[in-house]
Amino acid sequence: MSRYRNPWVRVSSVGRSSDWYGHTAALAVSVSGLAALYVVQTRNFLLFHSIVEIFSILVAFGVFIITWNAREELEHPFIVVLGISYLFVGGLDLLHTLAYRGMGVFPNASANLPTQLWLLGRSLEAASVLGAGVAGVVVSERDRLNIEWNGRNLGMLITGFAVVVALGLGSIFVVDWFPRAYVLGSGLTRFKVVSEYVIVGLFGVGLAVVTRQQETFDERVFRLLAASLLLTMLSELAFTFYVDVYGLSNAAGHFLKLGSFYLIYLGVVKTGIKNPQRALYRTLAQREAEARKFKKAADHSGHAILITDRDGMIQYANTAWEDMTGYDASEAIGRTPRLLKSGEHDDAFYEELWETILAGDIWEGEIVNERKNGERFVIYQTTAPILTEDGKIAGFVAIHDDITEQKAYEERLESDLHTSIEQLQVLARILRHNIRNELNVVSGTAETVRTKTDDADIEAMVTRIEEASDRLLMQADKQREIVQLLLEPSTETPLQLDEVVDDVVERLTAQYPHAEVTVDVPPELELTTIPELRQAITEIVENAIIHTDRETPTVTISARSRDEVVEISVTDDGPEIPAVERQVIAEETEIDALLHSSGMGLWLASRTVRRAGGTIRFEDADQRGNVVTLVVP
Repeated sequence: MSRYRNPWVRVSSVGRSSDWYGHTAALAVSVSGLAALYVVQTRNFLLFHSIVEIFSILVAFGVFIITWNAREELEHPFIVVLGISYLFVGGLDLLHTLAYRGMGVFPNASANLPTQLWLLGRSLEAASVLGAGVAGVVVSERDRLNIEWNGRNLGMLITGFAVVVALGLGSIFVVDWFPRAYVLGSGLTRFKVVSEYVIVGLFGVGLAVVTRQQETFDERVFRLLAASLLLTMLSELAFTFYVDVYGLSNAAGHFLKLGSFYLIYLGVVKTGIKNPQRALYRTLAQREAEARKFKKAADHSGHAILITDRDGMIQYANTAWEDMTGYDASEAIGRTPRLLKSGEHDDAFYEELWETILAGDIWEGEIVNERKNGERFVIYQTTAPILTEDGKIAGFVAIHDDITEQKAYEERLESDLHTSIEQLQVLARILRHNIRNELNVVSGTAETVRTKTDDADIEAMVTRIEEASDRLLMQADKQREIVQLLLEPSTETPLQLDEVVDDVVERLTAQYPHAEVTVDVPPELELTTIPELRQAITEIVENAIIHTDRETPTVTISARSRDEVVEISVTDDGPEIPAVERQVIAEETEIDALLHSSGMGLWLASRTVRRAGGTIRFEDADQRGNVVTLVVP
C-alpha cells in the first residue's frame, strides 16, 4: 500500500507549493525594488523622491477613479468621502513633488514650500479619514443618515474639498498666511512638528473609528486599510525628526509612505479593478449574494414576478414572467408594464390601480394583457409597494398568475349552468302546468262523485281527495317561489320594517278575515337587506294562520333591534311545529322529509333569511303555540 499515493494529496501539495513560490517571488521582487530604491536614494534623492511621490499620486488617483465609477452602487459614505478626497490629496502631492528644489517648476522657492504643501496634503488626508469614518459610524450604527450619491450630493462634496484646498493654496501662494514649516539651516519649525503630531493623532482616531465598523468592510480590504493607516502614522512621525530635506529621516518617512500607498493599492485599486464591489464594501457583496438568492427563489416560485421603480420603470422580471409574456427581461427592463397593455381596460381602471399602490396599499385584481405575439391572456395580479426604512415608496413588486384557462373554464361552466337553468325552468313550468291540469281533473271528478251520492263514507273520501288536491296546488306554488328564490340574484335595499309588516298583515287579513294579527314593530326601524325578506315574513305568518286548530287564530308580529341585528318574531297559539320540519329547516335532515305545505313555506322562509345573512330559530310559546324568530343583520 505504501507504494501508492493519493493523487488528491499530491495535487494539494503542488497547489501549496505553487502558492509558496508565488509569495516568495513577490517578496523577492518587493525586496529587490526597495533595495534599488535605497540605492537610488543614496545617489539621487530627487529621483527617489519623485518615484515615491509619483507612485503615491497614481494610487491616489486610482482610488478616486475606482470610487467614482462605483458611486452609484455605494450607499455607505466612508469609501465615497475617502475616494473623493484622494483626488485632492493626489493633486497636493503632485504640487509637493513639483515644488521640490531641483525640479525647476518653482525655481525661486525654498524647501519651505514643499514642506507646507506636504502638511496641507497630509492634513487633508487625515481629516478625510476621520470624517469618512465618523460618517460611516453614523450610517452603520446609528442609522441616522440616508445618503444617495446623486449628482447634487457628489457636487456638494467635491465643492467642499475644492474650497478647502483653494483656501489652503491661497494661504501659501497668494496671501502668505500659512505658517513657516522649514527654515534652511535649522530644519523643521515648531509649527511643523506639532502639526505632524496632530496629523498622527487624527490618523489614530480615524483608525479607531474605522475599526468600530470593521464588519462593514471586506475582511482583506480592512486589514490592508488598517495597515496602511499605521504605516502612514509612522511615516508622519519620521517626518518630525529630519533637519535636511535630503536626510535619512526624510527618506525613511518616504519609504513608509510608499508602503502605506502600496497597501492602499493592494486593498482598493488592484482588488477594485478585479471586483470593485467586493473591494469597496462587504455589504455590496452580501447584497449581490442576496440578489442571486432572490433571483433563484423568484425563478422557482412558480409565479411571474415583476419589480419596478416608483415611476413604474421595470427593473427586474423573472423567467416565469418571460415565459408568460414572450418578452425577454432585457427587452422589458427600462420600459413600463404598458408594453403588455391590451386595450381591454379604460384609463380609469389604471388610475384606480396607481392611486391604490401610491397610497401604500396592495392592489389585487384581474387584468387582460397582451403577449409579445399579440395573443391576449388574463392574469390575477397582486401589486404591493416596496418601502424604504423611513416608510417611503421605493418601487413596486407585482406577482402575476396566468388564469386564462381558468377563466375560459369558468365561462364554459357559466354557459352550461345558464343553459341548464333555462332547461330546468322550462321543465318546472311544464310540470306545474301538467300538475294543475291533472289536479283540476281530480277535483272536478271528486265534485261529480259528491253530487251523485248520498253515502257519508264516499263524501268523506271525496273531501280528503279535494284537500289533497289543494295541498298539491299549494306545494306547486311554493315550488315556483323556491325556484325563483334560488335562481334569481338579490340586491340589498333599505326596508322600512313597520311598513313591510303592515303591508303583509293587510294582505293576509284580507285573505284570512277570521284571523287576529297583532303588530308590535317600532316605527322608523330601517334595515338594509334583500327585498325577499317580505316573503319570508309572509310565509311564517300564513303558516301560523293556516295550520291552527282554533276557530280564530291569534298571531303577534314583534320586532326589536340589538347588537347590530334585527329580530323579527312571529308568535302563534296553534299546534307545535313538527320536529321533522324543524330539523329540515335547521338542515339537520334531508329536504325530502318535507311532506306538508307548512314545511315548504317554512323552508322557503329559512332559505330567504340565510340568503340575507341571518338565521331562523324556533321556540315554544309561554302557554301554547310557537315562536319563530328571524335574526337579520
